[in-house]
Amino acid sequence: MKNLIILILLSLVILPLMAQYDIPRPDFNPFSLHSPALTKLSMSHSMGFEAGSSSGGDGYYLSRYTNHLNYAFSPKLELDLDLNFVNFGSMNSSHSFSLNEDNDSKVLPEFSLRYRPSDTMTFEIKMSQGMLRPTRPWYEN
Repeated sequence: MKNLIILILLSLVILPLMAQYDIPRPDFNPFSLHSPALTKLSMSHSMGFEAGSSSGGDGYYLSRYTNHLNYAFSPKLELDLDLNFVNFGSMNSSHSFSLNEDNDSKVLPEFSLRYRPSDTMTFEIKMSQGMLRPTRPWYEN
């Protein structure tokens, strides 16, 4: 019992003394703020909302949150990734305002990979889920 009390007292004295010294420690976490992988990553966000109605009282609403990620593998190779979180549906305002039962949410990813071997030449692979069919809005695909 006496040894345990001495060990606890020594720990209480030694630990604060050790905390005062900046001992270099390796950082093996790839997601830490000082990681070289994260210095090449940039992120931004955007948000939008739109709604509309006709003179007959039919309408729609659409909200969108987009997370934009850009990762530069090298000065010549770059990846862009957009994650679009979309919520949409229809409404009726002819007699009283009411939302219809067609509320839906989707995640629509988009990406592009760009390679610039020189200032005058660019190769790009792109996947987009925008206005592919003009008869239907992009959020109903």
